[in-house]
Amino acid sequence: MNSFKYYRLCYSFIATITLVYILYYHFSMNSFLLWQAPVIEKIIAVIAATAGFGIMVICARKYFFDLSGIDALLKRENVIHLQTGGFNRYVRHPLYSGTLLFVWSFFLWQPSLANLISCTCITLYTIAGARFEEKKLLEIFGVQYRDYALRVPSLIPKFFNTL
Repeated sequence: MNSFKYYRLCYSFIATITLVYILYYHFSMNSFLLWQAPVIEKIIAVIAATAGFGIMVICARKYFFDLSGIDALLKRENVIHLQTGGFNRYVRHPLYSGTLLFVWSFFLWQPSLANLISCTCITLYTIAGARFEEKKLLEIFGVQYRDYALRVPSLIPKFFNTL
């Protein structure tokens, strides 16, 4: 990606504008509940949202400059090494996993058609993003990343296999 050092910053800008538009569209649409969520489902939704948000915040803080593309503007020396500790011990894309957990918790909280459509779109977008990211990481790290990918799942952790 050296051919265009601002690609990540441009991507982040376009993704943010697109997300704002989707959220505006989502919240302006009339929708109906697919079912009435019982209290236990709402409790699970709050726990999932809290966990997902926490994972997102931790990952965003750790990788903010790399993920946003701001490092290109700051002319920071970007030393790249394969992250396999922390959340990356359980999934290769913890930020994406946290995001999916967070957005699907909204569907659990309020199972409306609008939330189902939004969650499905965000899931498809995230899976596509993970696939592009996989290609980039394989190109950067080669065999080291391939071996890591064979041991660690992409988005959904397998806790029992990693203990």
